[in-house]
Amino acid sequence: MKQALISIHPVLHSATLLEKRIEVLLRPTGIRHRQALILDALAQIGPTSQRHLAKQFDISAGSMSSMTERLVTLGFITQNTNPENRRSDILDLTPDGRDVLEKVWIVWQEATFLITSALCDDQAETLTVLSTKLRNALGGAQPEKERRRT
Repeated sequence: MKQALISIHPVLHSATLLEKRIEVLLRPTGIRHRQALILDALAQIGPTSQRHLAKQFDISAGSMSSMTERLVTLGFITQNTNPENRRSDILDLTPDGRDVLEKVWIVWQEATFLITSALCDDQAETLTVLSTKLRNALGGAQPEKERRRT
């Protein structure tokens, strides 16, 4: 059976163009889109270990450390030693982090408007469903709370 080939170029190109637009819209916040994803994940799941966040995003602990370091420096998250495991850090949003996250969500609404302006609402919804399915298949996941060992 012959497998249908898709042209990856328009997929990558549209993702790059959307990422660039979001970066411009986020510029006043002082953070990048990947850091915005971390803030959003912390809002969804609450305080969690850096290791757990790295696992949720399917990236190395070192990469997560680099991204969170700037958020700590900006005062958007706290990083404290886990009292249950001193080799682990717990990350949490600060009030300033919640404030900047409100601005991030406004940027995401503007990005959604860009997408729905280019596509009809049904196509935009289909894009979301398919993107979620692809993210999950590639190792990403909807952030979820860390299961604590008891």
